[in-house]
Amino acid sequence: MVKTHSIFSKEEFYGLPTFPDAEGKKYSAIVTGANGITGSHMIRVLAEAPERWGTIYALSRRPPTSLIDGNIKYLSVDFLEKPEEIAKTLQEHVLEVDYAFFTSYIQPPGVWSDTDELERLNTLLLSNFLSALTLAQQIPKRVLLQTGAKNYGLHIGPAINPQEESNPRVTSAPNFYYPQEDILWKWCRENNTEWNVTRPAFIIGAVRDAAINIAYAFALYAAIQKELGAPLEFLGDLAAWDVEKHQSNALLIGYHAEWAVLTPSARNQALNIADGGVFTYGQFWPVLAALYGIPYNVPESDDAKYKTIEMPISPPPRGFGPAGKFRTAGSYVDWANKPEVKQAWETLKARHNIAPKPDPFDKIPEIFGLLDIDVLGCWGRSLSMNKSRKQGWNGYIESCDSFIKTFEELSALKMIPPFKRPEKIEVKHHGY
Repeated sequence: MVKTHSIFSKEEFYGLPTFPDAEGKKYSAIVTGANGITGSHMIRVLAEAPERWGTIYALSRRPPTSLIDGNIKYLSVDFLEKPEEIAKTLQEHVLEVDYAFFTSYIQPPGVWSDTDELERLNTLLLSNFLSALTLAQQIPKRVLLQTGAKNYGLHIGPAINPQEESNPRVTSAPNFYYPQEDILWKWCRENNTEWNVTRPAFIIGAVRDAAINIAYAFALYAAIQKELGAPLEFLGDLAAWDVEKHQSNALLIGYHAEWAVLTPSARNQALNIADGGVFTYGQFWPVLAALYGIPYNVPESDDAKYKTIEMPISPPPRGFGPAGKFRTAGSYVDWANKPEVKQAWETLKARHNIAPKPDPFDKIPEIFGLLDIDVLGCWGRSLSMNKSRKQGWNGYIESCDSFIKTFEELSALKMIPPFKRPEKIEVKHHGY
């Protein structure tokens, strides 16, 4: 049987899907976590296609930080409230819902450190929302839950690589994604409806509340090093420099989520979503330096300058072998705590009249801890896209372009110093 798929490209995005069977349907959708990095970009994606999406209900605990043009109805909803209270809001304001995209997430203080509280809060968000849908008698055709690559245990050590959706759950440490999935599957069975789960890597995008956003940390680091007249320091070793680590653009996640719920063959499936190309920090570091017009350093060659850190889980998530280890010649959190770094940030804020709220230097562990987590780690994050590709997904963005696009948008939000994409990026590879 021959299958054909129509695709199109726009700006930095290639191979995006079309939906001829959905044109003119005017579906209604709920997007939760509308202020978050995924939720806000999900709304942007749906709003681009008013012929498919008639009404978009954007649900968030706080009022929207920015409004998106289109037929979008913003509703203030706290999913930590009782389901009866949430259902009352849905009954009053939501006429019907064809599809629901659940991207809500609460991050307790720290970076994934309080696993019990992470699970309690984030499973409660989902279970309250689903219970409210039942009470309000609003059962979507399909509910999509976004989780992430932590599903594979990458945050606690080396996992099976590449990461495929069929890989077994990692039982050696708590993971709130698993009870979330179980809650969703049970609810869908009871309500005779369909589901999707999507699993991105680190999400690259620009939003005002951007704590879990590695692009924000990179832009701040590069801008401040430029202000200090210092190079980009790569604090990991050669293994961290060379290892493949897929990234996930927030808009591409939205395009993929729309494709997932509108694709019949993708019903009741978990699907990875990554940018679709190869990415290493060894290739990105020269690009980041060139974007800011500063030099960069390669990994330290003196083994005596490294400290070895061993992860507490043995065997690691792959199921065998020693616990994960990585070597570091420093810490980006320690860098952010230096007085001269904080003073340079204050200088940049005053010079360019920028005042992000919250200030990133009030959330150092959350923001700059991401650089320590991702840049320094030396095990691969290779999210297999085979499952989606076999069903017709072809979406792609080059991850360096994704970072550049995000820097531009962070600058427009006045969260970082002014950033303008160079007409030509002069990348100088070390030793050439």
